[in-house]
Amino acid sequence: MSTPKHHVLALLSGMVKAPPHKALSLLTSSAHHTHESISIIIHHLFSLNMLSQAESFIVQLLSGKMPSPFFTIASLVPYLTTNSNSPRLYETIISAHVKARQPVERALPLVDEMIDRGFAPSAVLFNSVLKCFVKECHFEKAWLVFEKYKGRVGLDVYTFGILVKGCCENDNLERGFEVLGKMCDLGFSPNVVVYTTLIHGCCKKGEVEKAKRLFFEMEEIGLVANQYTYTVLINGIFKKGFRKDGFELFEMMKSEGALPDLHTYNSVLNVYCSDGEMRKAFQLFDEMRHRGVTCNVVTYNILIEGLCKQGNMGEAKRLFGEMTSCGLRPSVITYNLFMDGYCRVGMLQKALYLHNELKSSGLSPTVITYNVLIAGCSRTDDSSGVLNFVDVYTYSVLIKGWCHEGNMREASKLLQTMFEMEVEPNDVIYNTMIHGYCLQGSSYKALKLLKEMSEKGMVPNAASYNMTMQVLEGDGKQDSAQNLLAGMLKSGLKPSFDLKHQI
Repeated sequence: MSTPKHHVLALLSGMVKAPPHKALSLLTSSAHHTHESISIIIHHLFSLNMLSQAESFIVQLLSGKMPSPFFTIASLVPYLTTNSNSPRLYETIISAHVKARQPVERALPLVDEMIDRGFAPSAVLFNSVLKCFVKECHFEKAWLVFEKYKGRVGLDVYTFGILVKGCCENDNLERGFEVLGKMCDLGFSPNVVVYTTLIHGCCKKGEVEKAKRLFFEMEEIGLVANQYTYTVLINGIFKKGFRKDGFELFEMMKSEGALPDLHTYNSVLNVYCSDGEMRKAFQLFDEMRHRGVTCNVVTYNILIEGLCKQGNMGEAKRLFGEMTSCGLRPSVITYNLFMDGYCRVGMLQKALYLHNELKSSGLSPTVITYNVLIAGCSRTDDSSGVLNFVDVYTYSVLIKGWCHEGNMREASKLLQTMFEMEVEPNDVIYNTMIHGYCLQGSSYKALKLLKEMSEKGMVPNAASYNMTMQVLEGDGKQDSAQNLLAGMLKSGLKPSFDLKHQI
């Protein structure tokens, strides 16, 4: 009669002779593993120095791909580590937690156990744990874990790089600089990646002067900026409107031997095109291709937008042909730019034709698509064009989109366009607009639309009544709120309990 141990040893014997993938399938094929059999397998894999197979096996266990009636994961892990004097076993189990995408908090007790037993977790292991917290958008937890374990685990430059990245992604620049200070205090020298990440974080928040100081600080301590460092700073400088500084940095980048990449060129091209300097834009476009930098759809869209703004639709169309001949597929943005360009030069029919082409190509029109076409149609005396492609439902979707973004100005423009195009708004549109105005605290505009609805025989929904009354109450307009409450009750709607008692 074979014992579990004999069965496992037979499996291991077959596994050693088999290729890696087949070997792992041999281990996972048994549905009757126990604490003992799994412990035997893992320890033998370690003794055979088959560490990757051991980790893969544990990943399968943690992922629930090897269920067994004889154990649970909660009871298995302590069984494996009890009386273990192998830091490799701990590191493998913790690493498996990360790779199995298990909640990383579950691995922290194992880190504590390692430390209690005198094992110092490596920097690579600790970094993988920190990275998990940051990726899962739990930066505060990552920070607390760092504070708890620093001095008891291995740290390296990458540890601080992960923390700086987490700070910047959470718009916490102050803490990012604090990490930079801690890094130096603990004897680590920041690298280009750490500085570049902080520079990027500063640029995202519009703090370009801080970014520039970091850039020159890099130079002072002997670090050489790479193409990504230059690109994020150039882009940040341009976004703040400092054209001259951006162009100077771009030339400096090339003179220092850091070759601009696609993103650098696109950033500079965008400024030239926005400024209407199309000759310089095409010179840069030629330089880009001469240097072997492959253009993407964004590159062509930038140039097409510049041409369309100048009404140069012929050249824009030529560029469109060049783009497609290079194997690049036009995006919705490409079509939107052309439609806007044609509308601007009064070629509405071509814009409407492109709208149909966009849909037949498998792309979906966006809010911007319809805004462009509605604006184009509203410039003409004939409203039949707009009626062919947009209906009340489309307007409803567009208005809801603007209200959701809090852009009531654009939503109001669309409502006005509906009146001009003789498209009658329905109750959904009115209620959406009222909701948007109430969120902005505009009781006057909300109340005006409520009255307009009543005049047209529409009944506002309870939410429109309730929100408008709340805003009126907040503005101290109790009489108006009382009148609205009376109208609401007359319509057969019930106000919220709290509101009724407030008024």
